[in-house]
Amino acid sequence: MKYLGIKRNIQLLMSKLRNSNIYVEIDKLKPTQCAVGMDHVNRKVSELQTLKKENDGQQKVSTFLKTHAAPVVLKGDDIYLIDNHHLCRALHELGDDFFKDVPLENGITSNKPIIYIKIVSDLSALEKQNQFWEKMSEEKWVHPYDKYGKGPVPFDNIPTKVKELDDDIFRSVAAVVKIQGGFKKTFIPYAEFQWANYFRSCWPEDTNTHTHSFDHIVEKSMEHAVHSKAKDLPGYVGK
Repeated sequence: MKYLGIKRNIQLLMSKLRNSNIYVEIDKLKPTQCAVGMDHVNRKVSELQTLKKENDGQQKVSTFLKTHAAPVVLKGDDIYLIDNHHLCRALHELGDDFFKDVPLENGITSNKPIIYIKIVSDLSALEKQNQFWEKMSEEKWVHPYDKYGKGPVPFDNIPTKVKELDDDIFRSVAAVVKIQGGFKKTFIPYAEFQWANYFRSCWPEDTNTHTHSFDHIVEKSMEHAVHSKAKDLPGYVGK
């Protein structure tokens, strides 16, 4: 029993060490979903640009990055991003120059977009890819649905780079509706995807959302959010 205790302590120590201020280039991350909301991404881009322009902005961006580590799963040399896809896409969109004067560890800077990561699990022991995806699905670490909310799609259809993620306007709508209090944040996996699909379903399938302003879609979705039809969705607040 003493040996087991020591072994557990070593595992905990190694876990702390490997999660201590590790950052990777955004381009090294493999997404586990097919789409993000680009309006929401661009909002994050603007917020980070504004933050950097403040007094001591470079240090503030550095602190922001260190306090917003992205959860990842390892498999061999691959790093799978299991959350924070919008932030990662925003960091990619900011471009190389944004990071060149942002201090990371010991004054080091980066000439590429980066993000700090938190290792949730290492599935390298699962040699077969189908075993890996089965485990990812079991843990709800993958969401294989396309930008129209249809799926599940084959796992090979998930983009392999953050910059390749499709745009789903209703993911942006769901994010803004949540910010405006249309529903509450929950820790239920993929809750915002459920809301995005609900808001999508409130429009006729042949509707071209590009003919409507984003603000108009959000306004209508705020009304739909409090409707009794949404009462079973996570974070529902009602009227």
